[in-house]
Amino acid sequence: MASGAADEELVGQAVAGDVAALERLLVSHYDRLAADMARKLPDEFRGLIAADDVLQEAFVVAFREIRNFTPRGPDSFYKWLATIAKHRLFDLVKAQRTAKRGGGRVALAANAKSPDDSLVGLLEQLRVTERTPSRSAAGREAIGAVQVGLAGLKDDYREALRLRYIEGLPVAEVAARMGRTKRAVHMLCHRGLRRLREAVGRSSQFFSSK
Repeated sequence: MASGAADEELVGQAVAGDVAALERLLVSHYDRLAADMARKLPDEFRGLIAADDVLQEAFVVAFREIRNFTPRGPDSFYKWLATIAKHRLFDLVKAQRTAKRGGGRVALAANAKSPDDSLVGLLEQLRVTERTPSRSAAGREAIGAVQVGLAGLKDDYREALRLRYIEGLPVAEVAARMGRTKRAVHMLCHRGLRRLREAVGRSSQFFSSK
C-alpha cells in the first residue's frame, strides 16, 4: 500500500491531473477499502450488495472529484476516499430498503453474476492473466486494477463494457438499453477495452515494482 512520502507525492500528482498516479493510489488502497466497506455492509444486504459494487461507484466519483481534493495530513487521501465509499454504500442500502418496502428489489450492475465471476470474465477477455485470478494477493490486485480502470473510463465506454461483459448481455440488448446502434456498441466496446487494457497495464507495472 502506498504510504508516507510516496503516498503524498502520488496524491500531488493525481490532484494535478496525472491519471496514472490516481490509478496507483486507488489500486494501492483497494484491499483496505474493500475490507472496510465489507465490515460496514448490513448483514441483511450481503446477498444483494458487495464491497466491489461500492468501490466501483466510489472510484468513479474519485476520478471526477480528485482535482477538488485538498491533502490535510497523513492518510487524508484514504479518509477522503473512504468517505466517498461510505456515501455510496449508504445510497445503495437506501435504494435496497426502498425497493423492499415496495415489494421489489433493486438490480445492481454486478448482480447478474457474483462480482468475482464478472471481473474474472472481464479479465479473461482482456487477457490480463493467463489463469483465472483468485482471491490470492495477485488475484485481488488484478481485480482491483480492473475496477480502477473501469472507473476511469468515459461513461459510454464504461456502460458498454458493463452491460456487454459484466452483465453478459447480447449486443442487440446493449444497443437497445443505450439507445445506440449495434455497430456503435461494437465500437464502444472495442475502444473501451483498449483503454482498459492500457489502464490495467499501468497498474501491472506498479505491482511488479512494489
